[in-house]
Amino acid sequence: MEVISKWRDGLVCAANLSGWDCSVNRTELEIVEEIAMDVLQKLNRVDVSDLDHQIKKYEQLAELQHQYFETKPSLENWRNHQATVERITQLKMERNLRLLRLTPEMLSHMGNSTTNTYNYFS
Repeated sequence: MEVISKWRDGLVCAANLSGWDCSVNRTELEIVEEIAMDVLQKLNRVDVSDLDHQIKKYEQLAELQHQYFETKPSLENWRNHQATVERITQLKMERNLRLLRLTPEMLSHMGNSTTNTYNYFS
């Protein structure tokens, strides 16, 4: 009887905790995204999945551009490939800055080039 009483008290306590109201007119995707963002914020983490996705796509594009350049070498094809590689570098820099949680004020002492890079992505 004592074990049942403890379980009952525990379940009542859990039921009284505030949580996420899933009865509102939202899709499951929206609810899950809201919960995930709340958890990330509480864990003091940064979401960089959007950048990871972009980086992956640009890396695939760079590989295809490189292959095309090897079959049809031209200055224009090489410049296109280099521009894509530069964009990958910029996205990776933005990803690192997000993970470090550096603000423009924190970067100001490092010179204009770094601050401009950060502002470019903001």
